Amino acid sequence: KTGATGEALEGMQDIVDSLATSMPTTFDEAAQAVGEVNTRFGVTGDDLQTLSEQFLKFAQLNDTDVSSSVDSVQKALAAFGLSAEDAGMMLDTLNAVSQSTGIGAEKLSDLMTSNAATLSEMGLNAQQAASFLGEVEVSGADVSQVMSGLQKALKNATDEGVPLDEALANIQNSMKNAGSEADGLAAAYELFGTRAGAAIYNAVQNGSLSFEDLGKAAEDNLGSVCDTFAETQDGIDQLTPAFNALKLAGAE
Repeated sequence: KTGATGEALEGMQDIVDSLATSMPTTFDEAAQAVGEVNTRFGVTGDDLQTLSEQFLKFAQLNDTDVSSSVDSVQKALAAFGLSAEDAGMMLDTLNAVSQSTGIGAEKLSDLMTSNAATLSEMGLNAQQAASFLGEVEVSGADVSQVMSGLQKALKNATDEGVPLDEALANIQNSMKNAGSEADGLAAAYELFGTRAGAAIYNAVQNGSLSFEDLGKAAEDNLGSVCDTFAETQDGIDQLTPAFNALKLAGAE
C-alpha cells in the first residue's frame, strides 16, 4: 500500500499488530486501514494508529470496505478544505447522520463531495452540510434541485444584507406559515421548482426537514463512532483480538 521499507515499514507493521490484537478486526483489514490512511493523509506514529482505528470502527458500523471508506471520506474532507486533523469529526458526523436518517454513510459522503461548492458558498461547514443533506435525502426531494433553489434564495438574501440564519428562517416561514396550502406550495415552487417543490413543502410541513436548523452545528455528533462501536460489541467480538494475539505469537 505504501511502498515503505526499513524502520518506517516496521513501525506500520507494529501498528497493524496492535490494532488486530486490541479490537475485533483481521490483520488484513488492519493492514488495509493503516496503508490507506498513511497514503491518503500522510500521518505516522500515534496519529496513524488512532485514525486507522477510527476508520476500522466506522467501516464495521456502516458495513463498508475500509479502503473505500478512507477514499470517500478523504475526498469529502478535501472538498470542504479540511485536513487529516478533521477526519475524526467527519467520521463521527457521517456515522451519526447515517444512523438518524438511514442514508448510507458512503452515499452521504459522496453527496457532500459533489455538492461541496454550493454548500460552502451558502456558508455551511461540513457538519451542517451532512445533517442537511441527510434530511433532504429522507424527504425524497432531488438534492441538486434543492441546492439550486437554496443557492439562489440565499444569494438574493446576502445581496440584500440579510444574515444566513434569518434568510433560512424566512425560507422556512414562507412555506410552513403561509396563509394557505396553495400559498405554501407556491412559495416552494418558486424556490425549488415544481418537481422538488412539493416534496420540500411536505417535508417542511411534517417536520422531517427544517431550514431553521440548517445553520446549527451538530456538536452532539462528536464521539459517535467510538460510542456506537462500544455499544455494539458482544462476547465473540471481545474474543477476536485474543485469538489474533495467539496467531501473532504463533507466527513469531
